Amino acid sequence: MLNDPGLYGPRRPLPMRVRPVEGESTGSFVNRLAHANGLGLAAFLDRVGQGQASADPGRVEKYPQCTEMYVNEAGLRYLSVLAGLPADLLQRDLPSLHADRLLTDWGAAQWRWPWEPVAGHLVRCCPRCGDATGAGALVRLMSPDSWQVCLRHGFWTDDSRGRAPDVVDLADLPETMAAHRVRRQLAERWGPAGEELFADAFQVAVYWWTRTPDATCWTLRAQTAGLDAWEMRAAPLVIYPEAAWLAQAMLDFEVMGQRDASGREQWLAGVEPLMAQWEVDAAEGRQALLMWLGRHRTQAPTADCPAGGDGLVLAMGHHRAAARTGSVDQRSCLPWQLGMTAAEM
Repeated sequence: MLNDPGLYGPRRPLPMRVRPVEGESTGSFVNRLAHANGLGLAAFLDRVGQGQASADPGRVEKYPQCTEMYVNEAGLRYLSVLAGLPADLLQRDLPSLHADRLLTDWGAAQWRWPWEPVAGHLVRCCPRCGDATGAGALVRLMSPDSWQVCLRHGFWTDDSRGRAPDVVDLADLPETMAAHRVRRQLAERWGPAGEELFADAFQVAVYWWTRTPDATCWTLRAQTAGLDAWEMRAAPLVIYPEAAWLAQAMLDFEVMGQRDASGREQWLAGVEPLMAQWEVDAAEGRQALLMWLGRHRTQAPTADCPAGGDGLVLAMGHHRAAARTGSVDQRSCLPWQLGMTAAEM
């Protein structure tokens, strides 16, 4: 894409440059660029084009790290000139500048800053990764899920929007680190099928946690992380190990291919003792697993559903309900979401 800003756009880069972090939000990047050049956010945005904040622009000005900025194609060119970086490099590193996220306004440069991101979650970058890039603690990433795990430095970050703790050190939660490695291994070996099985397992664990948030293992993990055990924010972190174990069990079911009533019952019988160990009520715990088994009881022809790594093809019922990309709830064939009440599920 050409960087020519047109007749009325900026002609030269700002004196101080900053580099985008891969996956960074546009709002995070422009906030860092503005501060590096001694500009308030409003003064910087005047150079990017005509724009509109949320219904509460003062809140956006005060908390830009909590929301996201979107531009049209002309606004992207303006931003490219101000940053002194090619537009295609910005689009590569900043997800909200991808072609499918650009505003459809044509002509004059435009920007929009709604309070809620259009898609995804604003998750704080691992502080040590931020320090390594010279970006510091100001970096927010656009993430499909409301959390991220940094395996390199052992930190859990989420979209808590300033509520303490900002970062959870996983040194005392090695099982959560191990669970994330399992998730990565499933994706690396089995491709999208591995990611989707983890998503299904995570959604089952969400179902269990919603009914039993005070299970001992989950309460202890929340306390170790400095979180309230009943707080919804704690759920992804505390259920991660059980979700990883269950994902591996679901993979066993898929690979064995014994999908008749006897095979399903045998698999369920193998999972139930672990539900008791995790203090999940057997009757309620079975309900989520039975729904999953119901959607995975018929093998799909390869021609109808794409194979994952090593040729793993998930069931037709799964592919009818699950998306191929997005957050864990979108990639799962199970319908509930974290935040629903037990009755809604």
